[in-house]
Amino acid sequence: MLKYEASKEQTISKIKIIKIMSTVPFDRGFHFFTGLGSNTGETAISLETFAQKLESINADSLKFHLQRKDFQNWIKTTIGDDVLAERINHINLQLPVEELRNELVQTVQNRISYLKLLHIESIPSQGAPIPSK
Repeated sequence: MLKYEASKEQTISKIKIIKIMSTVPFDRGFHFFTGLGSNTGETAISLETFAQKLESINADSLKFHLQRKDFQNWIKTTIGDDVLAERINHINLQLPVEELRNELVQTVQNRISYLKLLHIESIPSQGAPIPSK
């Protein structure tokens, strides 16, 4: 992880985690296309549905959106996760399409797992048990 990313990660709040992990309205979801005007009919409305759709979306759609940086833009502006957007920016676009897909899915799934872990750790403990009478 880059030093800048590590410092950003240390300051991520519970509210920010909840926002990143929340669903968005359908019209703000990620609508998958294979080219201009060629909608696949698939839409992701959260990072989790995004990761699921990436596993099976048409390879042409995957390449189309990666070349245009559509995934990064949606994740940064709609989902609010600059760190994940930057990680996707560093994926090698020269990989064969299925390796590219695997790398992208793994990157998103790792981020989801990390955010879930941070969210659990941010929940205050309930303190000591109440003694029985």
